[in-house]
Amino acid sequence: MTKAKTKGQKLAEKRRRAMLEAAPVGLPELAPIPPRRKQPRHKGRFVRVGEDPRKVVLNKRCRDMGIAENRDNRRLMSLPMLEDHAGQVIYLEAKADADRLWQTFCRLDKVDAVYHARILGRSRHAKCGKIEFMPERLESRPDDAADHRSDEEKQRSAVNNWMRWHGYLGHLTASEQSAIWDGIYLRCEMHKGGKPTTRGRAFVAALRMLHVVSSRGK
Repeated sequence: MTKAKTKGQKLAEKRRRAMLEAAPVGLPELAPIPPRRKQPRHKGRFVRVGEDPRKVVLNKRCRDMGIAENRDNRRLMSLPMLEDHAGQVIYLEAKADADRLWQTFCRLDKVDAVYHARILGRSRHAKCGKIEFMPERLESRPDDAADHRSDEEKQRSAVNNWMRWHGYLGHLTASEQSAIWDGIYLRCEMHKGGKPTTRGRAFVAALRMLHVVSSRGK
């Protein structure tokens, strides 16, 4: 059964025929204009349908990792390890040992961040303007354990942890230490087009050595 045309559709078809008749001979036919989409409303007011920002970010990570932008890969890209540039190159270069290497990286990164915040009193990364920040986060989670240490004890712990990890780094060569700090401070491009760069592979290799040394030192 053929659906009857609306008044607007009939009028549009009439205008199109008139344009074709008035057009000079030999000119190609104009492309049809697609109909306007029905705009959604909320409580009687028109609303703009925006793209999910989370989906945009996850699709960008998929492109950076050189994989297809689909639901399964977006779920994979939501892992904490793949939110970080260093974690991404760890996953690309050492997928089998990615979890262990990522944990080692996170421990060193946290120790270095706490030392800078509590002892040096400054951020590790450059800022456009001076932004004051607290050495500890203000929010809490249900699984948080209360820290009843004094400020002096926290400072001593920050120094001891920082010195212990620098002792682990002392067992590495100078080039391996430099590769580790490349990943901590993101001083270079670790991967491109879904493949690790030369410095990215050097970072993962050095992180393997650091994982072995720190595991023996526990």
